[in-house]
Amino acid sequence: LAVLLSISNLVSAQKINPIDTLNCPISQNELLLKGKNFASAPPILLRVFNENFEYSVLQFGKRENKIYLYFKIFTDNVCIKQKQPLELYFKTGEMYVLKNSYSVNCDGTAIIQLRRRDFKKLMNNSINSIKFFTLKKDYEFSPNSKDNQNIKEYLNCLKLYKIKKR
Repeated sequence: LAVLLSISNLVSAQKINPIDTLNCPISQNELLLKGKNFASAPPILLRVFNENFEYSVLQFGKRENKIYLYFKIFTDNVCIKQKQPLELYFKTGEMYVLKNSYSVNCDGTAIIQLRRRDFKKLMNNSINSIKFFTLKKDYEFSPNSKDNQNIKEYLNCLKLYKIKKR
């Protein structure tokens, strides 16, 4: 009987999805993005450095098996070109550049599909500052330690999350 119970526990332990062991705040609803299901992590709000009332949001999402970084500045008429850089300065002093893959727009939105090396770089480093260059103004943001912790948690959760077909 003891052998049967241990085999039963072993079989049920193998069925545990790794994401089920984490407290992941990932959400997926009925909405589609370009006709495909997607999931997203909660937004991380950032205040523009040396400004009182200018903010942006950094958010991670997943569509199919690809993880994206969404960045939006909440200021009117912020025009962004395709391939516009988002510079990340890590606490180690290293600078890392991500390039906007979203089309030219003046609503302050940048979307970056994270490659494997981008993902690893974000998981293995803490961001000291973010610089975002637009056509009229350059913006700088300073994520705090909680923001850096959330970035790593959200990326890990999205990596493990399986998109549900609806």
